[in-house]
Order: sequence, then C-alpha cells, then structure tokens
Amino acid sequence: MKVIEQNMEDPYFGTKELCEKTNYSYQQVYRKIKALTGETINEFIRRVRLKRARQYLLQSDLRVSEIMYKVGFSSHSYFTKCFREYYGVSPTEYVEEKEK
Repeated sequence: MKVIEQNMEDPYFGTKELCEKTNYSYQQVYRKIKALTGETINEFIRRVRLKRARQYLLQSDLRVSEIMYKVGFSSHSYFTKCFREYYGVSPTEYVEEKEK
C-alpha cells in the first residue's frame, strides 16, 4: 500500500508498475491482493486512490479537479464515475453533504 501511496499522483501507475516497484511477479501480487481484499490489483489501486480523494475532500479546501489529479485520475468524468460507484454520490455532492 505504501508503494501505491508514493506513486498515487502518477495516472499511469498500475499493475505493471506496482509489480516492478515491489519486485514481485504479477501472479504473486495478484494472489496476495485478491486473498486479502477480494479485489483485482487495479480495483485495489483505484480504491486506495478513492479513499485518499475522500480524505482530501474532508480535510482540505482543494477543488475536486485538483484532488482528482493528486490521486492519479486524469479524466474528471471517470473520477466522478468511480467515486459515485464507491461512495454512492459524486465528489461534489460529497462535499456539499460534508458542509451541511
């Protein structure tokens, strides 16, 4: 998880890069993450990014677009889609609920 956090801003950081940086094979990383979380490697990386985005939304005054880039998303629509799937609301709606 630390490797993911250190490379979070890189939108191209994914399965291949995680395996290279941890010196484990794809199969080793896949099995370990699947056993621990039930997710694929990409799903796990996406979840880590979305959790960090949520923290930024709660604890900072950064705009959604700034947060999106800080956690490694390069498409606003894809970030919003993923955030909504995971949290049930868009990032903007999440901020609005937080402010109530």
